[in-house]
Amino acid sequence: MSSIPLPNTLTIQSVATDHAGLCELVKSAESPVRIDASAVEEIDTAGMQLILSLVNQLHSQSLTTEWHSPTDVLLQTADILGMSEALALPSTT
Repeated sequence: MSSIPLPNTLTIQSVATDHAGLCELVKSAESPVRIDASAVEEIDTAGMQLILSLVNQLHSQSLTTEWHSPTDVLLQTADILGMSEALALPSTT
């Protein structure tokens, strides 16, 4: 099992840097991959796009994913943007 921790802030100001770091973690990931979302405090549309890209990249490598402690802010943002199902996150509504 591999674990990929998400940073506490995933916004347009940080996604380029975050993307590079997450890509490095994906290279060595082994299934199942636990996405640790327990620290996410702030996220915007760019951050959600990065997470969707991460999940899609993992799935394209035939790696399964599971979520660890997604925060309310992540779950609510995914719901608002209609991304909960694509990310396999529980809906808050």
